[in-house]
This record gives sequence, structure tokens and C-alpha cells, in this order.
Amino acid sequence: MRMDERAIRARLEEGAASPGVPLTAGQADALMRYLAELLRWNARVNLTSITDPIDCVVKHFLDSLSLAKLLPDTPFKVADIGSGAGFPGLVLKVVRPDMDLTLVEPARKKGNFLKHIIRTLGLQGVQVYEGKVVQLAVDCPGSFDMILSRAFKEPGELLPLVGPLLRTGGVVAQSLGPGASAEPPAGWSALPPDDITLPFSDYKRRLVLFEKM
Repeated sequence: MRMDERAIRARLEEGAASPGVPLTAGQADALMRYLAELLRWNARVNLTSITDPIDCVVKHFLDSLSLAKLLPDTPFKVADIGSGAGFPGLVLKVVRPDMDLTLVEPARKKGNFLKHIIRTLGLQGVQVYEGKVVQLAVDCPGSFDMILSRAFKEPGELLPLVGPLLRTGGVVAQSLGPGASAEPPAGWSALPPDDITLPFSDYKRRLVLFEKM
């Protein structure tokens, strides 16, 4: 990392506490290790176009943590659709180790990175599914309590795609761009969207929780 590691960690910890996700020392250690590995791997594998450490903290890690407010209080089973380099699912797993997480990522190089981070951080109860959503729906129908999605597809396209994955009463927690439509398609309901601005930036997100009716 080019910047002072202490300054980066301070930004991560302060930014996480701002939306109400205070990190323990162990969680901060894990996310800092994650960030270091992301930047190291990104030098040879195209994982993200964001290469500045502080930008990574804000636009990947704090953005992912903003979804923590939508997670259930009790243990649950969740699939992160289009996980890429692990956002938001793997970051949320660090702060919610009680959730059973499936990272859905068809790209082999990104899947290899996800497996590396899982091993590096010693995470339990998390697996990588190297395939597409439609195949996961065939392999694991009705298996999940929640679906996570960050800037993957608009609700009208995403919800019919992931609906077969959900158990009765299952929900989809989605992070959208500012002003994006939160209108659910037929067969779904939605809570009022939560429009936020990420700490230390003018980067805006719209968080929405959809429920399958």
C-alpha cells in the first residue's frame, strides 16, 4: 500500500462506525489483510479498476458494510450474486460470521481470488459457486433466506432471476446507484429505499430490501 497503513486503517474503522458497524480489532485486521491481498492480486488479475487504497476502502469496503443494516439479527443463509472480488458478501461475512454465505462468481480468476481470501482469513461457513445464477437455481432451489446484490442488475431484471433461490419469506438486499428505481415487479414488495452517502465521499447509494410475496 502506498499510504500509511495506520491512516488507511483509521479511515476504515471510522467509516465503518459511521453507519453503525463498529469493527472489532480482529475484524479490522481481517479487512486490512483483505485489502492488501486485493491490491496485490489486482496487479496481475483484473479484479477492480479502483487501485487507490483509500478509494478501495470507501467504494468497496464501506459500500459493502452499508448493507449490514439490512441483514437479519439471527443466523441465516445468503447468496451474494455476482460477487466479483467479494463485495459485498465477503466483507459482510467478516462482521457477521454467523451467516452461511455462498459467493456466486462464474469467472474462474475471481473465484480463485475469493477462495484465496477465504483461506487467508480462515473464514468458515462460506463457499464459492463458480457458475451462473440460473444454474444455481437448478442446483439449489429454495435454499436461501437472503440474496445480496451490489450494482449487478436492476430490480426488474434481478428479482425474477433470483426468486427461485429463495425460501418462503425470503428477501433480497440490493445496493443500487443514486436515483435508481426501487419499484418491485409483480410478486414482490419493497420497503422504502434508504438513500445514503458513503463516508468521506460524495458517493451515493440506494439500499432497498425486497420481499418475495
